[in-house]
Amino acid sequence: MYLGRWKRGAILFVTVGAIFWAGVALGGVMTVDSRYESWWFAAQSLTGVNGLAGWYRQEQVYKDISSDPDENNPLVTRSGRPGPEQMAVDYELQRRGLALATPTEGVARAYTGVAGMLNLLCIFDAMMLCFLGIRGEPGSKNNRQEPEKPGADDESGERA
Repeated sequence: MYLGRWKRGAILFVTVGAIFWAGVALGGVMTVDSRYESWWFAAQSLTGVNGLAGWYRQEQVYKDISSDPDENNPLVTRSGRPGPEQMAVDYELQRRGLALATPTEGVARAYTGVAGMLNLLCIFDAMMLCFLGIRGEPGSKNNRQEPEKPGADDESGERA
């Protein structure tokens, strides 16, 4: 939208948001999990505000469920196995119907992660258009680049 491509920007904005929230709708609020799914969370974070909102809501659920949010009592032991508190949290998530179940978990995380990666590609595309000096909608006078005329003067003022 910053480059003057309003239609394209609006379509991408709606598409990325719809894909992300479709994934959250499939998997629930625990789809965006920064604690145990760090690689997926990195991809989900690329959606910007959508990923931040999903992460914030997931953290609220963890705080609500966690019996002791003290940092000295981690949810996962050093061996990587779930500690007693994590097992209690998992049980409470399952009891409340918030736990993710396979294969829905994989599909939900894939939707949200793909939305982030799509957003990254859109950012890259916008940067390339900016570097090339292409602004505005295709076909507009701002988007057209004038071809160099043969026999034009170079910087020194001499004809080629």
